[in-house]
Amino acid sequence: MDIKKPDKGGVKESLNESIRVFGPYMNLGLQMALPIIGFVFLGVWLDDKYSTSPLWVLVFSAVGLFASFYYFFKTVSQNKIESEGEPPKE
Repeated sequence: MDIKKPDKGGVKESLNESIRVFGPYMNLGLQMALPIIGFVFLGVWLDDKYSTSPLWVLVFSAVGLFASFYYFFKTVSQNKIESEGEPPKE
């Protein structure tokens, strides 16, 4: 019985293509969490400095959430446009 080994070039090309396609999405979780955490710590520091208990934490938490989701949707829509090519002009 003759068993064929997989073509190493094909497997490597397939892996490279998968990484190229999914690469921009692999670090989105970290890129969403870091601004939120950073802005929360900034809010905590400002609240401690000026004794305005939840004010700055809430404000900067909202800013961090907005920035994270903005970056997320920007990345997803940009990669969707690149994968589909240019939209047809009407």
